[in-house]
Amino acid sequence: MDGSSSQSGSTFSNAFSSPIEINNSVSYKPARNSILLKLEEDGFITPDEKAKELIKKLTGIKYLFILKLLFEDLQNEFSNQVLIDSLIVLADPAPFNLFYSEESVARLELHLRTLIAILERVCFSPIRLTKYLRDKIYNSLAKFAEIHRKTTQVIEEGLENNFRFNFDQFNQQKDDKSDEKIAKKRNYNIDFLLIHLRDTLHSLRDDETRFQEFRRRIKDLLKTALNITPGILTITGVNLPNDNCSILSMLNQVRQSLSFKYPVASYYIDWRIMLIIQHNLFIWTECSEKIINKKLGEMVLMEFIWSFLEIEWINITNKSISESQPKFDEVSNKVIKALKNTGNYLNDLSGNEPIALPYTLWFGLLDLAYNLIQKSTRKATHGLCYYLAIESLNKAPSSFIQFKAIEILLHLHNINSQMFLMIDDDFDHYIKMLNKNNLVGSSQKFQILLKFVKDKYLEDLKILNDNIGKEKKGKGKEKNSNQNSCIMKEQKANYIILDAIANEMTCPISKEPIDQLCILKCQHLLSLSNLKMLKQKICPQCRKKIDDNDIRYLPQTSIYNNLYSKFSNFGYISPTIEIENSGQMQYDSDDSDNSEINHILTKEKRFKNPFIKLNSNMSLSSIVPRFTKKQHPTYQNIIKELNEKHYEKAETLCKEFLNFFPKSYSLRCILGYIYKCLNNYEQAHLYLKEAIKLKLKEPIAYFICGEVFFWQNNYDEAIYYLNKSLEYKTKINNLHIILGNSNLFEAVSYNYDEYYLLDALKNYETALKNDPNNYLCLKNCAYIYERKKDYKNALIFLDKLISVNEKDSLILCYYGEILCNIKQYNNAISYFTKANIIDPENVYNLKKRAIAYYYLQEYDKVLSDLDKIIQLDPLNNTAYYLKSITYFTKNDISNAKIAFNKLTELLNSNDTIIEKEQLFYLEYLLNKNKFTELDNILTKLNQISNIKISKTLLFIRCIIYIESEIYHKAKSDFNMLCESISINNCISYIYFLQKYLNFWSYLVNGYNITYIGIIDFYGAYLYNEKRVYLISNLINYNKIYYSQFQESDQNSLSGQVFYSKNKELHLNFPILRNSGRCIWKIDVKKIISEDCFIKFTEGNNEHTLKYNDVLKFEGLGWIECSIPIKNSSSIPKLSIEINAINMKIDYIRFGHNEEEITYISNMNYLLPDYHELYPGIPKAFKDKYFSKKKMENLFELKDILDSL
Repeated sequence: MDGSSSQSGSTFSNAFSSPIEINNSVSYKPARNSILLKLEEDGFITPDEKAKELIKKLTGIKYLFILKLLFEDLQNEFSNQVLIDSLIVLADPAPFNLFYSEESVARLELHLRTLIAILERVCFSPIRLTKYLRDKIYNSLAKFAEIHRKTTQVIEEGLENNFRFNFDQFNQQKDDKSDEKIAKKRNYNIDFLLIHLRDTLHSLRDDETRFQEFRRRIKDLLKTALNITPGILTITGVNLPNDNCSILSMLNQVRQSLSFKYPVASYYIDWRIMLIIQHNLFIWTECSEKIINKKLGEMVLMEFIWSFLEIEWINITNKSISESQPKFDEVSNKVIKALKNTGNYLNDLSGNEPIALPYTLWFGLLDLAYNLIQKSTRKATHGLCYYLAIESLNKAPSSFIQFKAIEILLHLHNINSQMFLMIDDDFDHYIKMLNKNNLVGSSQKFQILLKFVKDKYLEDLKILNDNIGKEKKGKGKEKNSNQNSCIMKEQKANYIILDAIANEMTCPISKEPIDQLCILKCQHLLSLSNLKMLKQKICPQCRKKIDDNDIRYLPQTSIYNNLYSKFSNFGYISPTIEIENSGQMQYDSDDSDNSEINHILTKEKRFKNPFIKLNSNMSLSSIVPRFTKKQHPTYQNIIKELNEKHYEKAETLCKEFLNFFPKSYSLRCILGYIYKCLNNYEQAHLYLKEAIKLKLKEPIAYFICGEVFFWQNNYDEAIYYLNKSLEYKTKINNLHIILGNSNLFEAVSYNYDEYYLLDALKNYETALKNDPNNYLCLKNCAYIYERKKDYKNALIFLDKLISVNEKDSLILCYYGEILCNIKQYNNAISYFTKANIIDPENVYNLKKRAIAYYYLQEYDKVLSDLDKIIQLDPLNNTAYYLKSITYFTKNDISNAKIAFNKLTELLNSNDTIIEKEQLFYLEYLLNKNKFTELDNILTKLNQISNIKISKTLLFIRCIIYIESEIYHKAKSDFNMLCESISINNCISYIYFLQKYLNFWSYLVNGYNITYIGIIDFYGAYLYNEKRVYLISNLINYNKIYYSQFQESDQNSLSGQVFYSKNKELHLNFPILRNSGRCIWKIDVKKIISEDCFIKFTEGNNEHTLKYNDVLKFEGLGWIECSIPIKNSSSIPKLSIEINAINMKIDYIRFGHNEEEITYISNMNYLLPDYHELYPGIPKAFKDKYFSKKKMENLFELKDILDSL
């Protein structure tokens, strides 16, 4: 198969013999050959001909099996038509609808694996499936899922009950107990295969060139890592691969480059990377050129599998299996339901990520390992898969992973019962471990699962070989009552496995397993470090010349790290005893001076005895001199390994050293630090809690514990332990910064809780006293003030940041963004422009500047910036949206439609709700006078089931209803809209509807409040429903006086405002029966004199704002702020006297404002909440703004060691 797992995890390729019941292995190779031979005798020679003939005989399971093998063999080439014909046949679930049997489940697994084998061929072929065929295959998955569920249930209930069967039992929701039974005997392979098929089909919906690009980039990176592409190892100085070529860094590079236009499950990107890697390795080992040999291909593939699994293991929660299994069962039921409804997923409006079983990637990687076991004859590969399965079993968070680990272990025993004789004991140990940890329920379930998997293997074998039943069943492995004998046998078996692995990782010079190896053209191994030391490029063993371009790099870092302790315990790696000046030693391979290298190559192999530790009474103190703990060579080696970031080595040394200092507080703190660096937080907490118990008032363990909780995202606990460390007078330099970060992130998790934000500020300010230019602190302070809408202080901190680094384009853009929040668009543009000079390709910054230009009505500059965005990012939806809006605002309808049509081309059914809102809004604007088009828009809007969650879509539908005079529906939508938004946004939406007088007449329904100057329905609605009193209503009281102040303003809620114009203005309001705080909307243009004032009077209450009070409002544009007198129905009148101030007044309202000053946007075709739709700089660039990578540097080893 082309990188697929369809070959793996199957029990069909190799015979199985249970370690309990069968000792005879059965091979199907003769059966396979006889079928293929018969096909060739009948004249079917080419792979196409064989495939066509086999497809006709799929009712025979052996023919299905041979078909799978045929497609998996990458040396076979198939025509596009055969691939498509095979896909169509295999996608048909009809053959499974006729009967239920145990054979049905096994056949279904084989059927799906064959389907995957063909689909993977398509993935790596120049074929692009039509939507029709994709949907056909996609929709069949629901039927396969239902067949699996029904068959499993029938088997669980007993096939003998077929005459008393009640079809209602198939209702999955009917009985929880039946679901529980099914879970016990469920073939998880099928669940995994269905999920894999679903997500592969979904990924194929992507742009073809993008998918090909993924493959190319991964292939190129793999070539680079293995030095298949010449040039990595340059002639000058043997420039060997650096850390950037390590497996993990490679994976990060590739992962960052991979994305799918349509959502796939979260596991799938890593899974697809792995399949592409496997495909390329198989191609390179099986092609005629033999780019790499099979041994190298297997070793590299195993390293990738271990590397991916390392990441999976890091992500395991600290919960026991008894706690995590119920969660898995819950998700499993959801997955089953989702698979049954697979066909509906393609039309999902919200475009959510498809649901998958927890740890699907983990399961798939084990499936690939199983596949490799079946293909490989190398003991080292089998041994690595053994340790992989054992580690997975021990860490298994659910029966899902247990199932696959059991399959691997049983199969390993089948292919080499002597090498893996301890596997039954491994199962016993695991069961005892579950019981020891008070997981009796989990232990019982595991034993049920173990029996089921064993039985499943036997049934699979019976299907594929009619003679299996005639084989004599062995008695199985007898249990040895001698416990010491068992231990010795187990040690011996482990030694055999480890020896096979170590032999393929051992450098002939150092005589130790190495994590970074090179394979020379002569096929000899050499470590990278020793290759660097060669003065002459000649192989130390065969003396052949070394050509850089013929060297193949073999990374084994993950395998080495995971097996390091085993290598060390069994003597493959000697204790860390450094030879003085050993770093200066160089090996010379020149024939004229080869005595040293000959000595190295002929020295005796290091003594390795796995049993030495069992009987040795020798203590460390008898062979080393007495030192203080910190002077001890082992302690020094621990620190050395830590400084070099060799955490696994440091861990081993530290744990061994702890045996000699069992009450050591400092060693436990160091182990806590090590496990934090290894992301093994459970072990970190274990040692740190022990340290705290030893010394309750020592601060370092508390500090490290708090740091560990921080990286677990458990910020509340982090805050507690960091404060404890502070309480006990810790002297860690960056403690206040880490404490500030913890409070900030905790605030975010509680919707920006004020208490945590204030604590964060307090800690940052403390840290800034010692380091006034600390960039991280300054950035976070600016962000906190911005979140609190204290823009003045936010700008103060941004000024400090700019003074530290005036070339930080993100900070400059953030500065402009905050200026836009306070409507200082001209000033904002200057900062956006500075940012653009530094980073001219920052699309986000260009978009922000374009919006600022729009508010300033400089439309040509808007369009210029949008053109730059489109040039940099031709698929930028937002740019085309803003472009269409801008042209529409300019009344250039033709160009507005061109931009709209381009946006329509870019959007599709899986885009976000925001993008759909934009499309609908533009469509409405461009067709608002065309009733037929509006009716079509209305029809489409009514088809959206979750329209209530979208303010914009509700508004569009409401306004169409109004224009169609369907007022009762318009009222319903309008009320829903107002209930879902703030009063400020509600007022802004009302602004857009003010011209629809009949609608307001319908809403007010006969209000008569002319006695307070309100003579129109619009004003009546605002006053009665929204408690807003328009200032223009006062004209109806005293037209002669107030008319001199009246002025038109397009940003006014009524279109009319009062403007003082260098005159004294006295506003005398009627009795307004609205209790609550009084808020007014004003625009203070200019203060004429320092003697200015604004006097508010209500009855006997009086309050005056003087020069300094008014000054903070000057030049802010339209704002809302509270009048410092509370209006009450018991107080007769409000009057306002304004002197020596040029200002505009739009309205007063009654209610509540969370902010001291609320900035009101200019009214235009950008909807009121447009700025809320997209995140600001800190969120849009959170990986840069809140870089956790930089936060890692706050936690320094030196601080800890100095404090111990």
